[in-house]
Amino acid sequence: MAEDITLIIDGVKLTVPEGTNVVDAARTVGIEIPVFCYHPRLRSVGMCRMCMVAVGIPRIDRDTGQCLLENNRPVISMFPRLQTACTTLVSPGMVVMTSTDEVKRAQRGILEFLLTSHPLDCPVCDKGGECPLQNLTMGWGPGTSRFEYHNKMHFEKPVPLGDLILLDRERCILCGRCVRFQDELADDPVLGFDLRGRDWHIISKSDPPFDSKFSGNTTDICPVGALTTTDFRFRSRVWELRSVPSLCIHCPVGCNVNLDMRHREVMRVMPRENLAVNDIWICDKGRFGQHFVESSERLTTPLMRRGDQLVQVSWEQAFETIAERFVAIQRKHGGTALAGIAGERLSNEDLYLFQRLFREVFGSNNLDHRIGTPGDLPDDDIGVMLGVGSGTSLVTLGKGTTVLVIGANPEEEAPVYLLHLHQMVKHGGELVVANVRPTKLDHSATLSLRYRPGTATQLVRGLLRVVLEEAGTKHLSQKTTGLAELRAALNHPMASVVSATGVSEDDIRAAAHTFLQAENAVIIYGAEAMAEGTALSQDLGSLALIAGKTGKANNGLLALLPWGNSRGVLDMGVRPDRGPGYAPLASAAKEREGAGGRKAAEGAVQRGLSAREMWNGVVEGRIRGMYLMGIDPASAYPATRTALEKVDFLVVQDMFLTPTAQMADVVLPAAAFAEREGTYTNAERRVQRVRPARPAPGDCRPDWAMVQGIAEAVLALLKGTDEEQGTAKEPRKKLKGKKREAPGGAETATESPGPSWGYLTASEVASEIAERVPGYQGIAYTRLANAASRGGWGRQPNESFYYGGTCYRNSEGVGIQYPAPAELSGAGFSLKPREVETTSASGGDTRYPFLVVTQRLLYDGDPFLRDSQLLAHVPAPYVAINPSDARSLGVQAGDRVRVASVAGVLELAARVSDEVPAGCVLIPSNLPGAPLSMVQTGLQTRVAVSKVGGRRE
Repeated sequence: MAEDITLIIDGVKLTVPEGTNVVDAARTVGIEIPVFCYHPRLRSVGMCRMCMVAVGIPRIDRDTGQCLLENNRPVISMFPRLQTACTTLVSPGMVVMTSTDEVKRAQRGILEFLLTSHPLDCPVCDKGGECPLQNLTMGWGPGTSRFEYHNKMHFEKPVPLGDLILLDRERCILCGRCVRFQDELADDPVLGFDLRGRDWHIISKSDPPFDSKFSGNTTDICPVGALTTTDFRFRSRVWELRSVPSLCIHCPVGCNVNLDMRHREVMRVMPRENLAVNDIWICDKGRFGQHFVESSERLTTPLMRRGDQLVQVSWEQAFETIAERFVAIQRKHGGTALAGIAGERLSNEDLYLFQRLFREVFGSNNLDHRIGTPGDLPDDDIGVMLGVGSGTSLVTLGKGTTVLVIGANPEEEAPVYLLHLHQMVKHGGELVVANVRPTKLDHSATLSLRYRPGTATQLVRGLLRVVLEEAGTKHLSQKTTGLAELRAALNHPMASVVSATGVSEDDIRAAAHTFLQAENAVIIYGAEAMAEGTALSQDLGSLALIAGKTGKANNGLLALLPWGNSRGVLDMGVRPDRGPGYAPLASAAKEREGAGGRKAAEGAVQRGLSAREMWNGVVEGRIRGMYLMGIDPASAYPATRTALEKVDFLVVQDMFLTPTAQMADVVLPAAAFAEREGTYTNAERRVQRVRPARPAPGDCRPDWAMVQGIAEAVLALLKGTDEEQGTAKEPRKKLKGKKREAPGGAETATESPGPSWGYLTASEVASEIAERVPGYQGIAYTRLANAASRGGWGRQPNESFYYGGTCYRNSEGVGIQYPAPAELSGAGFSLKPREVETTSASGGDTRYPFLVVTQRLLYDGDPFLRDSQLLAHVPAPYVAINPSDARSLGVQAGDRVRVASVAGVLELAARVSDEVPAGCVLIPSNLPGAPLSMVQTGLQTRVAVSKVGGRRE
């Protein structure tokens, strides 16, 4: 624990923690010390000299070691020169003066020098209105300049540092914030200084220029208008903007952002401070990848098929047609002839009502959120059961914490987590990185483990064996089962683990010991880990349990799921085998009574079909109607086109006329996240809210409202039929019902029949979720708004002298993290290991000698990147090959190669990289025009590779 230090600043006595610098100490009592180069997230360097102050310390008697006193007051020795407050740490008895004549003269001098070559272009500068240089000049600068205009230094401007960021060298004051951010936080040392004297300026050192996924943050922390984005430059003045709190839904982090609006247009996307999620940063995809909202290709009205054409129709026509066709299918073939798939970037409200429609109205559990490819990752349940504890904040991790990252590349899967992990190591934390291939995270790792493809489960079992040897079972609860089976699975020599994985025994033991001895420990696993199947995630859960790293803040598992609401889609029960809150279907049977007293079909309490099974069901005639919401299987998995063409009735709900929508019988236009209210659940189970920033184009509606429209049309049709047959029953009233226990001690949904339809707002749906979905109890919109930020680096009232950046202060709320079942008393878990898939890099069919290693890219074929400048960063489809394998195949970089499996063929450009293990090929999973699903045969796919042509130009 840091000791408290008492000092005096401008006659004010104050106490702050040891290690605080004078700038931050003065700020706690409202004393203004202006800064330019200092930033609380960066190392202090004292480059700008704006924070100069007079400093004195007590004089110490050399003989006694005590302060010398005069009239019972310490004798203060003032330093002979002014000191930079940002680099001066407080000490006991220190005296600081911030407003002496000498200090004021120094501040005026610094500002005068900065302005000697600064252009007087405030009326056209994008920083105008939120510029610290303007504010500090007015408050501390000279009233006139002694410098002649013709002596000003002029540069070519603007200079593109990259295709996203422009530099005005005349405005730059050389504070170094941008360079230091890239070096210290992003771990992308792509910026630097060039030349000397008045020619000194910032340059890009990388090829391609400014090659970083975090470049936009440099414009936020730039204290002048030197760095601007090509997205926002000269588009609007900041005082014309209306700022609306929202979220980024591109990845599982759930970064808080503000959409700066000018009328209907999104002028820029800015970070919103949240110390529990993204701190004050966002990645470039979150900043530059939101233009799809304003795309001219947006759907604006319902469409219905008339022959070979999709024609505009009214909402009434669309809903009536959907109801008639779905009810006809239900009556003739049963509810299980209907199936639905919903995407993972829809809100919780959308997803909850979607599964309600199928389970309670149609009587079908044929629900999924995946496309149905052979390479679909298994649903991640262990990641919520043993997830990081409530109160976890990766932003604050440091000394005493160990993070194990396995089978994950946070830079591509959850970029802002990369910044948090870099900072954790700088603050004294331990980082163990285990991957098949190198990633940027290795630069910060205290220990890197490079295992052979397909052997991550064996590696984790090696870690488990060491942890069991050192800790035994003292951390396990009495309700934990499967220990005997786990011991049996671990009953093999450590030499076999070393042989299989290629990781030395010393490294395995060091990693296990570091993890076990840490006060806090988190396991982060990503797409490559999940591609090894559920055996690996089960063993990761066992590792956390045996080490005692579950059920408390900053401990547990953290899965890097693909999209912005991938956790929410599982929580809401959009899956064939579990209901909302992971409730077993059989135990939720009493909730499946249809509206109007109509009992749901028997299939509603049986496991439904997964997406992959649905496509087979369509071909076999078992599935007759499908409802696809926010998902495009025809693009991602071309093999589904046959099923989509054959299905009797297809409804597609989307923002764009996707290839799947073009095949639909009815197309419904959806509002974007920026045009409606809703909640999203991030990777850490934090529920957060978005607000509407603009009206939806044309006749678009929120997804939940369209689901409700279909439900009401179906119920009205069923009610009319009942009345004709004289069997109508009293309409069902809203009932809360009692709670019951789910596995692990968590409460499940209510046992009473489901509530009636007729929601007026998304908040009403959220309130019902708070009543019926385990873990979400009490998470209503009002409570989300009250969970206010307690941070201090967003836009503050004192920003005129203390500039943390243009990140917005969070007044909307920081979200609510619901507890993991591991935190609940009486929770029990099974350690019983699951069967390991045995595919490896060295074995297998000799016709297909190469094992495919998949890779998620941040910039890929994501349809939400449309109209974004980031499209230029999306690579053409490629396959990466190890140099030795490339030589044996006669392949050079740029050659066209044929990648073939038993499932199909892809033709791709070749890259040669020593980061790819021998015997493997690396193929990105979602590049446009070449979906990996065309050759996938399962979670592990083997392929043949052959050269088919010359280099691709």
